[in-house]
Amino acid sequence: MDSHFHTQVMHDKGVDTNALLSALFENGFKGGIDAGCTHDDIESRVGLLKDFPLVHVAAAMGPWEAGANEETPIDVEEDFKTIETIQAQLDVLKSNIAAHRIGIIGEIGLDYYWKYGTRKKQIFLFEEQMKLASSIGAPVLIHDRDADADTIDVIGRFPLERGGIIHCFDGCIDLMHAALDNGYYISFAGNLTFKSNAALREALKKVPLDRLLFETDSPYLTPVPHRGKPNNPGFVLHTYECASQVLNIPLERLKELVLENFRRFLCV
Repeated sequence: MDSHFHTQVMHDKGVDTNALLSALFENGFKGGIDAGCTHDDIESRVGLLKDFPLVHVAAAMGPWEAGANEETPIDVEEDFKTIETIQAQLDVLKSNIAAHRIGIIGEIGLDYYWKYGTRKKQIFLFEEQMKLASSIGAPVLIHDRDADADTIDVIGRFPLERGGIIHCFDGCIDLMHAALDNGYYISFAGNLTFKSNAALREALKKVPLDRLLFETDSPYLTPVPHRGKPNNPGFVLHTYECASQVLNIPLERLKELVLENFRRFLCV
């Protein structure tokens, strides 16, 4: 089970995603979540995944949809977005979500590493989608990069009945506690396997087993021993293996626990 991957991005990079997913399911893959990135990517992703009902489609505008970096501009001015433009794209997203009966909002959040748009615009986009999730009773997938304090603030101010998932958790203990207090699950990606990430492996030990998930974020964050290659949901096994060793839990039992968590998250 892979709680977060990007089928469209893999497809755009030349991967035959139909063949890939077919082979994975034939070999025991249990499914996961295909995360959305932009306001207008739902139609294409639904088409790519029509034969795979165990891959649940999420949809959202990620923080990059706040537009080009306005703090230290590196792009032409035409790439900047006004609040009005962002709102219009949110309206398109909402229409597409309703049309396709999407039940998970994500990935949404904040990314201060790349400084998309401005912090004000990123927070506006984040908050509006938290409101959307609340209005339709959906859980969320949270992206947080170098924005722990503001992420904690937003998830605290916008409690959701079904919580969500902190995607690609980076090890911030304050964020972990805030997320758990608000009913979220904590998802670890392939960077858990990186030799330099001992602190992240220590953080793993602090997450309650009934709130634990794993992901690939494919085609990104490829785990050891495949670093340097494009990632795919099949490689999530290496993250499970690493976690099994860190937690001293038999691999098959860990898989069972995480699948139970995922099904509870989906309310199935």
